[in-house]
Amino acid sequence: MITERAKASFDRLLQSGLKSGLPAADGPVIIEPVADLAKIKEKKIVILTVSSYLFRLMAILYFKPDAATRALFNGAAPEGAPPLGDQEFIDRVAECGNICCGTINRDLGKHFPHVGMSTPNIIDTDCMRYVDLLGCGLKRHYQLSVGDVPLYASLCVSDYGQVDFHVDAPAAGEGETEETSNGELEFF
Repeated sequence: MITERAKASFDRLLQSGLKSGLPAADGPVIIEPVADLAKIKEKKIVILTVSSYLFRLMAILYFKPDAATRALFNGAAPEGAPPLGDQEFIDRVAECGNICCGTINRDLGKHFPHVGMSTPNIIDTDCMRYVDLLGCGLKRHYQLSVGDVPLYASLCVSDYGQVDFHVDAPAAGEGETEETSNGELEFF
């Protein structure tokens, strides 16, 4: 069972991860709840998991491999760089998912021992119809506005026991420090 405060904490962690992991384009990443998946028409998703003995969290980012989305993910490239090829685009989207999930993984590690993170998997959106088979105790969907490129995300958490923890929302004006700004790759 996932408590209400744990659900709110998972929600805050995902939103923080998305804001730190996605390219910011010309403004902030705006995140709004979406009631269900019917509105989402993107064909591909990147899915990552963060797991412990008590839960499995799936962070899912939906995207279209169209020109606007490619331009968004190529935004950090030096001026005059060639357009992203198919594999470079997929790698860039997957790395943004990695940063987002790395942020979540790091913060969950403060509350749960033995938390681990998967590598990104790119699959078709049609696979989302099977997520209900996982018995998620928490399932939320979001519309993201990143510049003028719409993206979508889902948070799904399966619980294997009592899950209860609390993460405060950042206070207004309280930014991330250089040490905690994203989920950078850790070497073991």
